[in-house]
Amino acid sequence: MSPLVIAMWLLIVMAVFLGPLDISSGAPKMTVGLDTTVAFKLMVAGLAGALGLYGVMTSDSVRQTFLTLPSLAIATILLLAGMATPIAISGTSLPTTLINFGYLLFVITALLTLKLRGVGLAILAGVSSTTMLALTFWFFVPEYGVFPELLEGGLIVKRLGGTAHPNGTGRSMMIGLILALYFYRTKTLPILPAGILIVMFTLGGYLTMSRTAMVAGAAGVIVLFLDRIFSRAGVMAVSLAVLCGIVGVTTIYMQGKEDRFVGKVLAKVSKSGNAEEITSGTGRSKIWTKAISLIANRPIIGHGFNAAPSLMIDHSQATHNAVLHATLAAGLIGGSLMLCLMLWCVYLVTSSDALMIRGVAAFVVIASLAEDAVLETFPGPVTIAFVMCCLYPVLVTKTASRPLREARPHDSVVGEIA
Repeated sequence: MSPLVIAMWLLIVMAVFLGPLDISSGAPKMTVGLDTTVAFKLMVAGLAGALGLYGVMTSDSVRQTFLTLPSLAIATILLLAGMATPIAISGTSLPTTLINFGYLLFVITALLTLKLRGVGLAILAGVSSTTMLALTFWFFVPEYGVFPELLEGGLIVKRLGGTAHPNGTGRSMMIGLILALYFYRTKTLPILPAGILIVMFTLGGYLTMSRTAMVAGAAGVIVLFLDRIFSRAGVMAVSLAVLCGIVGVTTIYMQGKEDRFVGKVLAKVSKSGNAEEITSGTGRSKIWTKAISLIANRPIIGHGFNAAPSLMIDHSQATHNAVLHATLAAGLIGGSLMLCLMLWCVYLVTSSDALMIRGVAAFVVIASLAEDAVLETFPGPVTIAFVMCCLYPVLVTKTASRPLREARPHDSVVGEIA
């Protein structure tokens, strides 16, 4: 196996691990400063961008894939955000734009070189490292592993953080769960390592208490096993579960214990036990209203990347929606393009020939509804998976021009497109 191919695979692992990495005690505000961790992130981003440029210069396939509509849509969003640099709120807007553009080229080159299976395995390795570190902190170094979230009324909820904000950590774990199940189903992972990973990702995801990540992960798993669910045995199992649920709820109401039942459900689903927390999307309705008002101030040019931590300091420092995130950074045109990309991912959930793409695309769409899940300052697992899903169906492959080295089916890390 070529050293460049190995280096590319390891770069994906490091990008997935380092992208969202933010080890700190307590619950600090979201800021971007230069420290050792950021320096490593910049180094990985620089190497990834260099390999992406190398692919562009040496491969017709990379160049033609870059000129496809999904790739051009992502590039245009980044271009529009870059145009806002002179009036951007954050000085990190232009670096974020360039980093994401470098990763766009890198993912195209990686897909054509490592194939879908190789990129998927690299993402799985990266999120596995994240999960092991986060769980280690949670159990053995709670000062760093526990994220104390302050809710209304002074209530403090302990969530698993360790490597990043619990929402980001939860997304890493849920995308890992989907990939672990996929590679087990396709007989790439034996039952023992697959079982360990599945338990690890499930436990970690639960401890983060990130409802968006868990719902998105459940959606991805359902899509992954949709054919099994609609088999005769699957339909019988679902029907039996629904029947048991109906009988149980009916019994509770007949005994007049519905109030206590609803209270217990709220206690499990919400962090505070307050129904308003659920109906308002954990306050996201107010956050989205604030984001829309900020977008209205600059609907054409946008505020550039990383504006939310300054402009929305009293509103969770984020737009909590991928389309609003792109619109705040790149204006209405950028937001419209992101909406088109999300609709493209929805289409892929039902139409893609690749099972991995269907499951991961479902996760990305759901996660992006209530989080700034893609186009981060340093692209992590969700951004890389998002670009992978958008570009895989439109890859332009040519036997005459191969980036770096075309992987052979017997390679242990790469292999044929699955």
